[in-house]
Amino acid sequence: MIIRLGRLTPGYFRLLQRQVSGEVQMQPQDRAINQIAMMLAIMGLGLSYYSTKQMTEKVQAQPAP
Repeated sequence: MIIRLGRLTPGYFRLLQRQVSGEVQMQPQDRAINQIAMMLAIMGLGLSYYSTKQMTEKVQAQPAP
């Protein structure tokens, strides 16, 4: 699946700002994309939490000389 992004021009940024503010409504093309993005975000946060927890446990387990 390839997601085509627009060119990064000032006009494109204005369009994005108007979409965020609610002035322009875009039709969602596929709800599955939003669900997959949310799942990947949650998995990324979980992996980050797990990695941080593993690193802090190793630091606490080492005895001081």
